[in-house]
Amino acid sequence: MPNPEPFTAPLATLQVHFDLFATDGVSLQAQELTSALTRLGWPIYLCASDLPPETAGLVLPELSYRSAEALALRRRIFAPASYEPARDRHSVESDLLEDIAARAVPIRRRVEQHIREHDIRVLHIRNLMSLPYNLPATLAFYELALARPELGFVLQHHDLYWEGPNARNFQTPYRRVAELMSRIMCPDLPNARNVVINPIAAEDLRARTGIEGVVVPDGFDFERERSSIDEHRFRNDLEILVGDGTSVSAEDIVVAMPARVAINKAIELAIQFVGALEKKRASLESAPDGVGSRRRRFSKESRVVLLLPQGAGLDENVDYFARLLAYARQSGITLAYAGNAVVADRQYVPGDTEHYPFYGTYQAADIVCYPPEHEGFGNQLIESVWARRPLVLLEYPVFKRYLRDHVPHYISLGDVDQLGQLPDFGGLHLLDEKILDAALDRTLTVLEDHGLEARWTEENAKVLRELCGMDAVVDRYIDLYQSAARPR
Repeated sequence: MPNPEPFTAPLATLQVHFDLFATDGVSLQAQELTSALTRLGWPIYLCASDLPPETAGLVLPELSYRSAEALALRRRIFAPASYEPARDRHSVESDLLEDIAARAVPIRRRVEQHIREHDIRVLHIRNLMSLPYNLPATLAFYELALARPELGFVLQHHDLYWEGPNARNFQTPYRRVAELMSRIMCPDLPNARNVVINPIAAEDLRARTGIEGVVVPDGFDFERERSSIDEHRFRNDLEILVGDGTSVSAEDIVVAMPARVAINKAIELAIQFVGALEKKRASLESAPDGVGSRRRRFSKESRVVLLLPQGAGLDENVDYFARLLAYARQSGITLAYAGNAVVADRQYVPGDTEHYPFYGTYQAADIVCYPPEHEGFGNQLIESVWARRPLVLLEYPVFKRYLRDHVPHYISLGDVDQLGQLPDFGGLHLLDEKILDAALDRTLTVLEDHGLEARWTEENAKVLRELCGMDAVVDRYIDLYQSAARPR
């Protein structure tokens, strides 16, 4: 029998994630791709725990990984000593497996109903099949894929649960639970395509599972307008968590660390950079034509402020955040936070005076410091380049392997192998002093030479777009959807 002709018409597609309207990188990637597919006439349906009431789609609170139920289940699976009373391990494990299976049933039932109602042909699932944040949800979609071979599944793994500093959080003492994870996570199924976002992850996936993952880079619409915000009001509204509580002024230099607060982001390195830049006050004050693209007149009253604009996932990283704040206090820096006021651009309503669109926050920053020790790709790197902001970054492994040739101009903080460790604050990372000094010299040059800054940022946008432009990335996903779907 000859192979069927490939699909050419748009296929009804369900975009699935824990959250689709947050400001973390995975949610923003889903938003970018959904917008691009919609413009091309693809019928896109959404499935997540956080769909706003006015958004068409399937709201499934059971997909949340932040709910009290999800958090409690993870503690039972991965930290039982802090949760379960002393009981026979085998019976505790049996209860866990039964609970996971029982919770999966209503998730699968509601998804199947939605598929029937909207004649959905392809499901694009992000991170549910590679991170055990919500094992009932993972099991529900795994069983759905087994039972419905006529449906196509694109399983996108922005992160793999066995890699990076978070891997230690996913170790369970229960053998049968570990076996369940191995079976249902990153599954090799005939109607599924496993997608990763960098070649290192592809190698790791192949080594662990034998699966040949498809590498598709994260994408961004470089043609989108730069979000406009009232910079004065935004700076005035920032919460000062550490340092002088005076509002951030127009003459302060704002260094944004735009990723969410998580241990792999190594935000302590941004604290070190800001503390060291603050000590270069004499150079900043003497800049003949102001500092940065806004040509700020840095004076004796001005400050260098570290801005954390995201609140996504903060409740999962309370201990790390507390250590960061303590370290910032000891370092004597000013640390500002906007996580309570910043929302995803798709959620922002023009005229809302209490919230700000996430992408707009880049316009209130003078420079971006992005120092993750481990990152699947680096959405905030793309966003910073699109926003035409100069970049100070730690050369994390994926950047060195996959992105460095596509970002011609940046200020390096060295790489992961060159990091030291602080003796206090739970062993936070520490920058090499000589590398930091060189980065400061380069930073002062870029902030004071406005022609150089403009050339750097424009060339970065032009070159990175060739790899990450959504116009190219969306075509890759259309090909994947069409190859994953099967005729009925």
